[in-house]
Amino acid sequence: MKEARRAVPEYFISRKNTLQQVLFTALFAFFFINIYRPFGAGEWYEVRWWAFILASGGLVLAGMIVIILSRLLMFGVKQKQRISVSYYVLMVASEIFLMGVLYAILELIVLGGIRPFGLLLYVAIQNTSLILLIPYAMSLLYFAWREKKMSLEALVRQIRNRPRFILFKDENDVLRMTLKSSDLIYLEASDNYVVIHFQAGSAVKSYLLRNTLKRLELVLDGFPLLRCHRSFMVNMHRVKMLKRDKGRFNLWMDEEGGIAIPVSRSYIPAVTGAFENIMVVV
Repeated sequence: MKEARRAVPEYFISRKNTLQQVLFTALFAFFFINIYRPFGAGEWYEVRWWAFILASGGLVLAGMIVIILSRLLMFGVKQKQRISVSYYVLMVASEIFLMGVLYAILELIVLGGIRPFGLLLYVAIQNTSLILLIPYAMSLLYFAWREKKMSLEALVRQIRNRPRFILFKDENDVLRMTLKSSDLIYLEASDNYVVIHFQAGSAVKSYLLRNTLKRLELVLDGFPLLRCHRSFMVNMHRVKMLKRDKGRFNLWMDEEGGIAIPVSRSYIPAVTGAFENIMVVV
């Protein structure tokens, strides 16, 4: 009972997806009729290929009128209440039946009553079921796959955009400070300490941590930090420019060059390699 009252997912019955489903069903029905030739077309009368294409096109258009009216009614119901699974199943069954009746009447008129109407209706409903259920199933599976894909991509974007925090621990592995990775500017070695330079609003502040830069370099592997000097390690995402001046390289951590971090000779290959595709060297 709960299954029957459960609402159909919105992406199944949105206006955009409904339009795509109707167009895909019309295209599928047209090719199905011309390839399979249902409703006794190949058995009861002979027509030229172009005449059959025109006739099948008209047949598809007539059937699409039934589907369009059915979907317009669905949108009217949708404004007042949620579309349940039972309603959706009943709607599809009604479309199959009404299209079967329509095709049986058309065939009865064309054939002039050669076969009983009951037999015509039975065959028409069989063929209409194939014409509708196959593209319906394919389109609904596609909509569900696309929705799951979009949800997964949104989740991945959310995870990627989620702030990452760096945990700074001292030499005894005691947590002393947590900092959003995007706020870290650079680290500076000072004897047995490391000075953490970070952005705090519009100001640049520092924090003195008892640890070594070499140890932090190992611990913080995986964060966008680059060792450029024996005494410095920078946040690559905060570097504005790699500037060469009189044979020496400096990393500008702001637009004006007020915070310029030196690059020692031994680290030049690693630094230029890391920034080769994302920075301008002048």
